[in-house]
Order: sequence, then C-alpha cells, then structure tokens
Amino acid sequence: MTEHESKREPCSAVGDVSLRHAAVFQAVADCGGMAAAELELNIAMSTISRHVKDLEQRLGTVLCQRGRAGFAR
Repeated sequence: MTEHESKREPCSAVGDVSLRHAAVFQAVADCGGMAAAELELNIAMSTISRHVKDLEQRLGTVLCQRGRAGFAR
C-alpha cells in the first residue's frame, strides 16, 4: 500500500464535494427552484448555481434547465 492510498478516506471516489453538490441539487429539486432553495439552504443563489453546474460537469449531463424562465427538471 502506498502512502497516498493509506491516507485516503473511505468512499473517496465520491468525495465530500460531490456529496455537497448533490445535496444542494436535491434541495433545488425539492424546493422547485433556486430562489426557494436559497432560502432553505441559506446560501447565495450564485453559490447554488455553481454547485449545480459543477455537479453536472462531474456527471457529464444536464440535470435541470434553469434561466430567466425558471427551473425545470
């Protein structure tokens, strides 16, 4: 076992960042949009948008449509 392998956390392939991004997306979906999720999560809409975008990039797919017209899954 290498030094790098011995310091890895369990489930490091997923990572805390990915889980946080997924939790933010779940809140957006449950709340029906980013504005409502902003109130629920108490974080800025720009941060929510960035988390969703980062999650989409990691997964290689679009999870939702968002823009001036609103939010759609």
